[in-house]
Amino acid sequence: MTPGASIELAARLLGRQCSLERPITVDQTNFSVVVDDAVVVKWLRPPVPVPHPGVQLIRHLTAAGFDEMPSFVDVDERDGVVHAIVTAYLPSAMDGWDWYVDDVEHWLADELAWDEVVESGRRMGAMTARLHAALADLQSSTVDVGPVADRAIADLQLATDRLDGLEWLDAQLVADVLQPLRVTGPVPAHRIHGDLHVGQFLRSGPTMLITDFDGDPLQDPGGRALAQSPLRDVASMVQSIEHVGAVVVKRRRPDRQADVDRFVGAATTAALDAYSAAQAVDHDMLLAFRVAQELHEYAYSIHHLPHWRYVADAALPGLLGLA
Repeated sequence: MTPGASIELAARLLGRQCSLERPITVDQTNFSVVVDDAVVVKWLRPPVPVPHPGVQLIRHLTAAGFDEMPSFVDVDERDGVVHAIVTAYLPSAMDGWDWYVDDVEHWLADELAWDEVVESGRRMGAMTARLHAALADLQSSTVDVGPVADRAIADLQLATDRLDGLEWLDAQLVADVLQPLRVTGPVPAHRIHGDLHVGQFLRSGPTMLITDFDGDPLQDPGGRALAQSPLRDVASMVQSIEHVGAVVVKRRRPDRQADVDRFVGAATTAALDAYSAAQAVDHDMLLAFRVAQELHEYAYSIHHLPHWRYVADAALPGLLGLA
């Protein structure tokens, strides 16, 4: 990105002079820059034709009064294409791949209470339920979820074709777990976040916000604009808590697997209980979505982030009853 471009855009949208910019240096599909500690300019790679699905979501949520996200400022739209999305900056914010991993490590070191580390899972589940309540009237419909199983099988084939060490991954067992997606009729659907994981939960002090409504980076914009079962968001959110545990064991505390497993079980249960208190959940179908999500993680690692495959290696056996 050209130096100064984010300053220029922010100044134009805010109607005042801006002077400082710094990139957000994390793994991400797009490229984000903080300007004057006031706004985040997210440059889309590649730019997205209008209507941009993420902008549609943000505008709908703003109109619905959903305030658990960074405030929307505006977009850089030129010649029918969205080049950047500008939102308010949350000072000192960390995403969940940082704050939740740190929290688990602090708990392991007896520096954070058990209730606090589990409470974050509960809070994420409750926020997800409120997000879905705010989105429930955006393209409200019913959908056939059989294609989710089809895509999961395609991801399974891709993983077994391209990755070594997956001899344990039995295709028939996977197909059996995915079966509820094939035999269930049309299910309630509406627009969803589409890429909801701990990295989309920003935290600064007591404030927690959901961010990044661009949707699945492996899906084209047209697919992101379709109504989907909200259980897809629930599955990806819950599995990302499992991935936090995998990150802790892999990168920081390989000697504490049993304790991390206890955290994962408690935090995912807390998240699901909080969500289920407000939204209906078919647990057989949710399990199928969770397995599909882990197969999707293999596909994401192949296309974008090769080292990421270890999270699916860690989480999928337990979902399939093999751990």
